[in-house]
Amino acid sequence: MILRRGSVAGRGWVAAAVAVAAAALTLAGPSLPAGQETPAPGPPGFVFVARLAIPANIPWTDTGLDVSEGEEFHIRASGNVSLQKGNPMAFGGPEGLNIKTVQQPLQDRNLGALVARVAQLISITKDEETGEETRNEIVKLVFIGPEATIRMPLAGRLSLGPNENVVADNAGEFRAEIWRKAS
Repeated sequence: MILRRGSVAGRGWVAAAVAVAAAALTLAGPSLPAGQETPAPGPPGFVFVARLAIPANIPWTDTGLDVSEGEEFHIRASGNVSLQKGNPMAFGGPEGLNIKTVQQPLQDRNLGALVARVAQLISITKDEETGEETRNEIVKLVFIGPEATIRMPLAGRLSLGPNENVVADNAGEFRAEIWRKAS
């Protein structure tokens, strides 16, 4: 077939080529590790930075993100956890259970809800006899729940975890997607 400028066949071929290229870009999406789907869009003005699993039986999961004081992040969470293996009444999502106890980091928020921890390292001391290291940190906690836009209360390392201090008997995990406000 000879394609001439302005011919119907020529315009159809170009339109088909553009459609195929657009479909390929749509299917490819942003570059994510193998097996991960493209995240849902975040809020306007925010850039996707991380997706991770937050096991309920670990107090804090490091996001790998160093944050600056005042920096804005948007975090969206899903998944279900058990706050006591085998107890069907202790099962909930990132909003947590409508229970408040002294055994949770944020006592005025739901037990087991997703919370953020920002830790600013001040120093590390080492016990000369045992070799044990102690991290001296300033720590601030922020409620996340199923979804929140938060301003970082201080510079440091961002971690996520369940709003509970007794985690050894927990099961399941939350999944979180994190967006950083574009500068």
